Amino acid sequence: MVDEQKAVLNKAAGVSGGKDECQVRLKGREHAYWMSTEIGMLEGYGFQGQVTARDDSDKKGKMGAGYNNLRS
Repeated sequence: MVDEQKAVLNKAAGVSGGKDECQVRLKGREHAYWMSTEIGMLEGYGFQGQVTARDDSDKKGKMGAGYNNLRS
């Protein structure tokens, strides 16, 4: 069992890719949790459209005003 666990961990550590992806489950016991988050209270889950966001940082690393864009 330990060797199998090590193999799974080594495989996971070797995966290259982008950012971590959050898996939101909107059914069962997780529903109440996700609906109580900020995006849940803004009814963002189930939004049928395009969502984009930007933090507007400049090249010197200073953070500017960000924005969200929702298009249905």
